[in-house]
Amino acid sequence: MFLKTLNRHSEFKDDLLKLTQANIKSMADSAIFSRGKRYYREHNVFDVKLDSTTMLTARVKGSYANSYKVKLYKEGADLRARCDCPYDDVCKHIVATLISINQERELTESIVLSQESRVLSYFETLSKAELIELLMEFSPENFKKEIILKDAPVEALNIRINEIASSIKYDIDDEELLYNPEQFQEKISEYMENLKIFVNQNPDEVFEIVFELVVEIEEKQEEGYLWIDYYDHRGEEYFDFDVFSDEIMALINKIQDRKSQLRLFMAFGALANSSGYLPFSYERLEIEDKRDLLQFFDKESSLSFYDFVEELLSFEEKESFLLTHDLKNVYEILITIYLENGKKELAIKIVEKLLKEKFELEYVQQLLALTEVSAERFRGFVSQVIEESSYRGFDFIVDGLKKVENPEGLEALWRDKNVSEYYKYLEQEKRIEEMFELLNKLPHNKEKFFKNHKQAYQKEAIAFFNAQIEEHLKTTGDNHYRAIADALVQLKALLDKDAFILKVQSLKNTYKRRRNFMAILEQRFGWL
Repeated sequence: MFLKTLNRHSEFKDDLLKLTQANIKSMADSAIFSRGKRYYREHNVFDVKLDSTTMLTARVKGSYANSYKVKLYKEGADLRARCDCPYDDVCKHIVATLISINQERELTESIVLSQESRVLSYFETLSKAELIELLMEFSPENFKKEIILKDAPVEALNIRINEIASSIKYDIDDEELLYNPEQFQEKISEYMENLKIFVNQNPDEVFEIVFELVVEIEEKQEEGYLWIDYYDHRGEEYFDFDVFSDEIMALINKIQDRKSQLRLFMAFGALANSSGYLPFSYERLEIEDKRDLLQFFDKESSLSFYDFVEELLSFEEKESFLLTHDLKNVYEILITIYLENGKKELAIKIVEKLLKEKFELEYVQQLLALTEVSAERFRGFVSQVIEESSYRGFDFIVDGLKKVENPEGLEALWRDKNVSEYYKYLEQEKRIEEMFELLNKLPHNKEKFFKNHKQAYQKEAIAFFNAQIEEHLKTTGDNHYRAIADALVQLKALLDKDAFILKVQSLKNTYKRRRNFMAILEQRFGWL
């Protein structure tokens, strides 16, 4: 996709390094730019390299465990970009890559990170004092604070945590801030970063703040805050729950005490499961053995958690869990496990129970896939699907009519219940005469019918297209004139040459003051 016009003769590398933040901001809407900026700040851009004199590639970490490949390339004088994420415009991954370049002083054809062994060798030559000096110079501030607070008294930690909670409370009620989603998100990101310092000293208190924050942000969203539509080139600006969810997971993955980490992760899952905004996946926990989570599985667990641990459960555990849920939501999973364990009769029993509670086409199809039914019962199924008058049943009805004996009664029922679907069936079966008989009930089908079958119903087709012409002549306008010309094209195939020429000439003589009409007739038929 196009990003910017460059100097055709300049070096690609120089072009990239000259890009300003303002240049980058003009390439995407404000919400995308804000997210891309955040992705850069969170160090999600890596493996940046010049692959050629006209192409740069990078990897950008996305939501969950995904990473996306970004390509920036020069095509003539155009700077263009491509990202393999699903978004079909300039995305946050492209913006993050551009900002990453903007922050660099030079671009090289090699990647420093790929020379890790050389870096390690260099570190080994340094003295302890030199290493300490490097650490003090380049370590993030939060890393230093975390070390300092490791041995701090609990009271001191709690005071600082409470200060953060108070600041959050203040900002969450700041209406001016709530109407600036980008700025609000930056504030929340700062708080989440600060809470990392304390998460290993007091994880429960930290997550009490975080979970309360989740609820409050969702309430603000419901009240109409944290979203702006500019109705212009800037598009929409909103609070990004994907980013917020990633920040919560970063906090959870930082917890060193395994027991606390698992417990708080499951609490986050429960909160997200009841949320209408917060994305969550059990795959996001950095865990070597998912069996550690089995202790949290019970009949109250969510279906998404069941999916995550299903392979670790016995048949009895799966069945017991699924049968506590609404059968309508889990019957397909139950059928699968019954069939996998040679219990087909139980699968049939489940479907029969559902059919008894409510007739649904999908239950019928499941039952027919599992077992044979009598001809009488099958006919009854087809009849009930017809009675339902659902467009979803079309293929089932058509297939059923081919299988039953004496389908005429069912066809008559279908014609009475849903004449438009029945007409579609006749069209599919090429039963032209019966289609013609239904046209008075389905006038909107006449044009297509007479276009396709004008020779078989010549007299009726001529009358129909002449009526169309008369109707459109009542009103002026190019769309009406073109419709008249279309009808004349159909009549040309039905009338003899002299009659058709006379028809067109008559229109030209009668409506010669309608100049656009004359031009359209001339364009279609020339000077007849």
